[in-house]
Amino acid sequence: MTNAWGRVREMNVFLARQPILDVKQRIRAYEILYRSGYTNHYLAADPDEASSIVVLDTFQHLGLDSLTGGSPAFINFSSRLLEMDIATLFPARYLVIELLETVDCRPEVLQKCRELKALGYTIALDDFVYSSSSEALLGVADIVKIDFQAADSSQLRWLVPELKARRLTLLAEKVESWEELRLACELGFTMFQGYYFSRPEIVTAKRLLPLQMICLELIRAVNQRPLDFRHVAGIVSRDLSLTYSLLRLVNSAAFSPRHRIESVQQALVFLGETEIKKWVSLLALQHMRTTKLDAPVVTSLVRGRFAELLAEQTHLREKSGALFLSGLFSMLDVLLQRPLDLILEEIGAPPEVRQLLLEGTGPYRDIGSLVLAYEQGRWGDMEEYATRLQLAAETVTQAYIEAIQWCPGSLE
Repeated sequence: MTNAWGRVREMNVFLARQPILDVKQRIRAYEILYRSGYTNHYLAADPDEASSIVVLDTFQHLGLDSLTGGSPAFINFSSRLLEMDIATLFPARYLVIELLETVDCRPEVLQKCRELKALGYTIALDDFVYSSSSEALLGVADIVKIDFQAADSSQLRWLVPELKARRLTLLAEKVESWEELRLACELGFTMFQGYYFSRPEIVTAKRLLPLQMICLELIRAVNQRPLDFRHVAGIVSRDLSLTYSLLRLVNSAAFSPRHRIESVQQALVFLGETEIKKWVSLLALQHMRTTKLDAPVVTSLVRGRFAELLAEQTHLREKSGALFLSGLFSMLDVLLQRPLDLILEEIGAPPEVRQLLLEGTGPYRDIGSLVLAYEQGRWGDMEEYATRLQLAAETVTQAYIEAIQWCPGSLE
């Protein structure tokens, strides 16, 4: 890992992941978004290609599966990268070779694609637009990605049946609303990429289930000052699943207590006030969601941990716990299908957290904005906020990777 981070520091590479979901809204893969950072000292004719090489080298050292939780990773390949045989450095089950729209149809390129397919690799075509020159690429592709914002529905209605007849998997990218998702499903797409899942499908003031009410009460209790351990223990003890989850957590390898902890009160005292706010809120989040969507939960956890790690490197280090909660709470409206302002009021969220999540303002704005810009690959905006916070490129990237590697363990 040391060598990998050395290469990241050399290149100042930014990399993020964007979930790709199936028709049941389960995460099936991630696209890796990346570019070179503030300065580029890597000697190559094409900076983007140089960035690709270093990112792939970094993945080899860090372990591609550790960055995607074991899901396949879609990574952009140019014609030259294909010919360099970089793809074969990774197990076929972890890599989807995403051919850029600039990839040409030379016989050498097509032959390389056939060889990779014979080795078990999956090939996707990025930003596909049908033309006579793209016909040859369809013969070696497994997945076709179509920009849902760029294509109109009339074009899609004749193109989709043509592609399905070739037994190609269709992936709609830049799907930004639930209405667009429904249209994509109707047209025959079976994989989806975009930020529709970060918005509630239906926002109502519907009644909460008993466990959800307990969880909201619990989050409110851990945010009270001073913290009343006995009151928090009483709330946790009212639900068997919460009690079990808390005891399982504190007895896990993550905490390694000297003696087995067998009561809720013991568990809370062992954790201490700072960790209680983080871990009890996390447990409550997992238990109170009404949706089976993976993406909002995973995204909330990564946002929270990413914000916390960034805060620890800035003047907001003493507020890192509050920034963790800001990320954790950022999709409560999606998970509960209720207005976010009502939820934040019910749980007694700190004023600064409410300012950030409802208005995008307040003392946490720069870190919150950096987290969202990085997540979405808006690198110019991200650099602006990182500069304001006096954060180096490698610090931001390392914090993000640590956050996504932490996330699977937090879901267990």
